Amino acid sequence: MKKIFALVSAVLLIASCAKEAVPHFEMATGEGAMRLGVAMQSEVSDTQSVVVKIYKVEGEGDAATEKLIRRYNSLADVPEYLNILAGNYIAKVQVGEKRVVSLTEKYYYGEQSFTVKAGEVEAVTVDCELCSTIVRVVYDASVAEKLNAGYFTTVAIDDAYDAAAIKTGDVHSFTFSETSEGYVMMPEGETSLYWHFEGSNDSNGSIVKEGLIENVKPSAKYTITLKYSKDAPGILEIEAKVDESIEEKEDNIMFSPDPTILPDNFDMTEEQSSIGEPRKYMISALAAIDAMSITLDGTDYDLLSGDVQGVTVEKVNDTAYNVTISHEFFLAATGGHNTITINVEDVDGGKVHKDVVYNVQGIMPIATSDYDLWLGNVTFKANVLNTAATSIKVAYRANGGEWTMVDAVASSDGSYTATGSDFAAEKNYEYKLVVDGVDSGKMLAHTTATGSQLPNAGLEDWHTSGTPYYPYAQGSAPFWLTGNEGSASFGGNLTVPSNDIRPGSTGSYSAYLQSKYVVIKFAAGNLFTGGFRLNGTDGIVSFGRPFTFNAKPKSFTYWMKNNEGAINRIKGSPSGTTINSGDPDRYVNVVILANWTGPYSVDTSNADATTLTEERIKNMDGVIAYAWMVGTDSNPDWTEISRELTYLPGMENVKPNYVVVSFTPSGYGDYFTGSEDSWMYVDDVRFNY
Repeated sequence: MKKIFALVSAVLLIASCAKEAVPHFEMATGEGAMRLGVAMQSEVSDTQSVVVKIYKVEGEGDAATEKLIRRYNSLADVPEYLNILAGNYIAKVQVGEKRVVSLTEKYYYGEQSFTVKAGEVEAVTVDCELCSTIVRVVYDASVAEKLNAGYFTTVAIDDAYDAAAIKTGDVHSFTFSETSEGYVMMPEGETSLYWHFEGSNDSNGSIVKEGLIENVKPSAKYTITLKYSKDAPGILEIEAKVDESIEEKEDNIMFSPDPTILPDNFDMTEEQSSIGEPRKYMISALAAIDAMSITLDGTDYDLLSGDVQGVTVEKVNDTAYNVTISHEFFLAATGGHNTITINVEDVDGGKVHKDVVYNVQGIMPIATSDYDLWLGNVTFKANVLNTAATSIKVAYRANGGEWTMVDAVASSDGSYTATGSDFAAEKNYEYKLVVDGVDSGKMLAHTTATGSQLPNAGLEDWHTSGTPYYPYAQGSAPFWLTGNEGSASFGGNLTVPSNDIRPGSTGSYSAYLQSKYVVIKFAAGNLFTGGFRLNGTDGIVSFGRPFTFNAKPKSFTYWMKNNEGAINRIKGSPSGTTINSGDPDRYVNVVILANWTGPYSVDTSNADATTLTEERIKNMDGVIAYAWMVGTDSNPDWTEISRELTYLPGMENVKPNYVVVSFTPSGYGDYFTGSEDSWMYVDDVRFNY
C-alpha cells in the first residue's frame, strides 16, 4: 500500500515531528513554488538515506536537456515550499542506497515531471517504486527441533553454488541462520539466484538442500520455506519450497501529510484588522481537499458547500484553493481580539487547523460588572478601528422594543464606551455598534438577572411550636412573623396556614388572617416581616428584616381576598380621627424599602406615637421607597393587587438594606379597634422589576 510522505524538515512524518504552516510566504515576480511529496509502499526509517534532485528542463523532445538546480542529501534540508522560476522541471528521488545485496535496506527510485506557473504553488508527488528484489528465508520450527545448531542458508547471484567465489566476494551473496529477508539489486545481465542450505543431525550427519530461482524480477518477493520431514523410505531430509507468487506491488492507498495554509504577502503571525484590506490564504494539499471551513465565535462556516458572507473561495484544482476573507465576514463577530480558525481536510485524512487573530470592529460583550440594576445604568464597550468615523453610537433595546441610541466616546485604552440608562432586571437586551449610521459588527444579546424575591414569598413554610403558628420552616431563621405569640396565649392563633390558594398557584398554602376579641382585647390578624414580643398585654412589633436587593423593583404584587366587617370593637383611635361603631373596618397593607441601622418598632401601648401611617413613612429617616395600600372594600374572590413603589425625592440612588412588608385586615388594630368579621387571605407576594 503506497503512502505519500512529505520530504520537508517541518513535516518529517518518518521522524514523527509535528508540522507547522509557514507563517510568512512570498514569491518574487516570475516565481512560483512547488511542494514535494513522495509516494512509497512503506514508511521510510529516519536512518535511510534520501537524495532529492530538482532539474530544470530546457527544450523539448530529444533536444531537451536537464540542468540540476537543487540537490538535497537529507530530509531536514528540503524546504516545505521551494520557490523557483516558472518553467518545466523534473524531480528525481531515491530512498536507500543502491547496493547489490543488503540485509537492512531496500532501494526505491522515482521521478516526476512538473510545470511551475508564476504566483502559484504546484503540488508534486514523486511515485517511488521499489527497485530491490526481496528474498525471504523462513525456517519451520522443525528445523531447530531436529537439526544441530549451525545450520544456514546462502543466497547468491549465480546459477550454481560456488562456495569459494562466495568466500572471496567474487559472487554477491548473503547468508541466513534464522528467519529473515534480504534485498537484491540484480546486476545487468544477471537473472538467477541460487540458494544453498546446509545442516546436520546425529542420525543423518550432513544435510544439504539447494535450488535455482530463474528469471528474477525487480520488486518481486521470493520466499524460501525450509521444513524437516520424513521421506517415503524413512530417511529424514529437508523439504524446500520456493514461493514466487507474492509481489510487493499493491493498489495504492494514499496517506497525505497535513494540508498547508499560506498567506498571500502578509504575516499570519501578526494580528489582522477586520476592516483592512481583504486577506488571501493559499490552501494546498497533496490529496484532494474534501472539507474546508472557518470557525468564528463557535460557529463553523462551510466554505465548500455554500456561500459565506465576506468570503470568496477560488478553486485552483482539487488540491488547491484560494480563500479571501473581507470585512463583511466579521459582521458576524463580536468586537475586540477574535481568533478565527481555518480548517482543512483532504481525502487521505490529512488535517490542518490554523488560527489567525483579527482585531474586529464592533460591540463587545457586557458583563454583570458593567451595569448596576439598582441605579439602572450600563456601560457599553466597543472596538472602533475606523479612525475617519464622525459618528459612533451604541444602540440598545429591551425585549424587542424601540432602540435607544447613545453616543460613544473614546477611552484611555483606545476603546469606546457609551452609557445607557433604565437598565433593569429580568430583561432581554440587544445591543450593537453603529458607525456613521451603519451597523458595525455583530448584534449581541444579554439577559439580566432575575430580581431578588423575599424568602417564603409563596407562604408555603409553616410550623407550630406549642400553641403559636409560625410562618417559616422549623429550624429556619424567621423572616416573616405574626402576632400569634400574643393572641395564642389568650385565645388562639389569628394568622394560620390555609389550603385555600389563589388560582394558578404552584403552592399548597396561603396565609389566613382573622381579627377577633381574645379575652381582654380586640386583636387584628397580621403578617409582617420583622419581629414580635409581648409587653404585658400589649405587643411590640419590630418592622423590617435585613434584605439585599440585586436590582431596583418598580412595583409590588400580591394576591388577596378579604372581608371588611362593620367595626364592633372600639378602644382607641388615631388622634383627630373619630371611629363609630358600625363604620367599615379597613385593611392596611404596606411595603417599605429603607436604609436603616435596625428595624422600626411599633408599641401598641403608645400606638398614636409609633403606628405606621403614610405620612409618617414619607417623613421617616432612611425610607427609600414605599407602597401604601388601604381600603374598606371586600373582595370575596381572589384578586391580584399591584402597586407602584413610590421613591422618595433624593433617595432614588440609595440602596436599601431593610425591607418591610405588612398585611392586616384591621388597620386600627394597633389601637385595639376593628371588626370581628374582618379577615384576609394572602398568597404569592412578589417584587416586579
